[in-house]
Amino acid sequence: QVIVHIEFNSDNRGGNLKGSFYDIFPDIENEAKLFAANECQKRTSDFKAADLRNFIDAKFYEVTGLNKNSNDSFIRSERSCRLDLKNWGAKFEKNSQRPYFEGHEREDVVKHRNTFINYFLSRKNHYYMLNDDETPTWIYPTRRPCILMCHNELTFRSGEVSAKRWMMTDSSGFFSKGRGRSYMVSDFLVQHPSSPFFSLNEVEWKAAIKKYPTLDQTNDVEYFERSATASINIGTDYYFDNTVILEQFGRLFQILQFKKEFQDHDIEIIVDNARTHTAKSYSLNDFGKSVSTRCPIEKIKWYDENGSEKVIDCYFKNGPNKDKSKRLFEIANKLNIPVPRGCKLQELQDLLSQHKAFQNVSKLEELGNTHKVKVIFAPKYHCELNPIEGLWCNQKQFVRSRTDQRFNTMIHLVAQSRKHFIEKQIYKKLFRRFWRCLYAYQSGQNYSQVLQLFFSHSCKADVSSHRKITNTNLN
Repeated sequence: QVIVHIEFNSDNRGGNLKGSFYDIFPDIENEAKLFAANECQKRTSDFKAADLRNFIDAKFYEVTGLNKNSNDSFIRSERSCRLDLKNWGAKFEKNSQRPYFEGHEREDVVKHRNTFINYFLSRKNHYYMLNDDETPTWIYPTRRPCILMCHNELTFRSGEVSAKRWMMTDSSGFFSKGRGRSYMVSDFLVQHPSSPFFSLNEVEWKAAIKKYPTLDQTNDVEYFERSATASINIGTDYYFDNTVILEQFGRLFQILQFKKEFQDHDIEIIVDNARTHTAKSYSLNDFGKSVSTRCPIEKIKWYDENGSEKVIDCYFKNGPNKDKSKRLFEIANKLNIPVPRGCKLQELQDLLSQHKAFQNVSKLEELGNTHKVKVIFAPKYHCELNPIEGLWCNQKQFVRSRTDQRFNTMIHLVAQSRKHFIEKQIYKKLFRRFWRCLYAYQSGQNYSQVLQLFFSHSCKADVSSHRKITNTNLN
């Protein structure tokens, strides 16, 4: 054991002080820190202080060249290693409280992300933007104006409460276990100076229902007044499936034309990759290999390289198989695709998938094209590239901190949270952060680095101002 002798000359006392292990072996400390950091980044959660103890022990004997006897104790105890981990910034806490990572840098996801980013940055002069001033103001488009909208759904649960609160012994109130009743909202966030939420005024609404009387009819989905924001009570009503989403977007597309501020503008809507959004009218898996088997549609329509519409029938019009569905082989022949002898179903599907007839868009995109609205799917796993996700975070935080776990109270708080969102001008931060994320990715940063720049507890100290969504620091 190394002893460092120190003479205290100032008060005429002598003494000795035990030197720190890491003062003598700084290289072992650096390697131990790196080892611990790598272990903490793994997806498995089996790292223990004992593993660090074993690592340090092995390194010590490697560095000193000494031989360890079976009776020798560890050079550093497990308890000391726990203190080392704390001193290095590690914490032993809930496994769920960390950013998740699931395919963010997968090749196909990165390809979609790059396409998404390049599209918006190449057209930035078409959008309403916010400057970098302390009090942000709107920058108007210099090219043909385009209004960017964002869509998503969120489920509120009456039983959810704030993660932390002030409490005193024997004086905190009771709370209800469970998640409670659910209330689902499907909303749009708008990047435009008029308002972050889309709605018509009374004059515009009267003109809309005059042309589309069904807009004023009640149905299973409840819509906010003079808008396309929809809500349902899960458990009593049905879920936001593809049919309901198409109905909601159909309503939006009908009333968009009556919004005065949106006239002579292009409209683009960012949506996520949920199955309720990406469902297609048909896919190769819907067609059978034999005659008179499954066939979802009567005709296949697509556009060739010249933009001309092409159509082929999926059912026989005459002959012994009249009114029966065609097999994939007949469809391939109609598309002039050579099929090898003995071709199996999977091989045939692979051949057909390369043809434009089966590279069809989703039902939602088709509906948007009908109304001249472009629907853009955000890359998978990238919530930071859909600004409305920040709205949900703010609304959830607002509701959870004020709820008494009653369903009616929660409904009232959801409405209040929208007003709070507007009053605090949080939407300005969300839109500005969206564009900063695009630039960060374009500069070569990956998902993990972007997360550290702008989001949650992953933020580093020098960018901690980005952590809270407030109106005091609209970064």
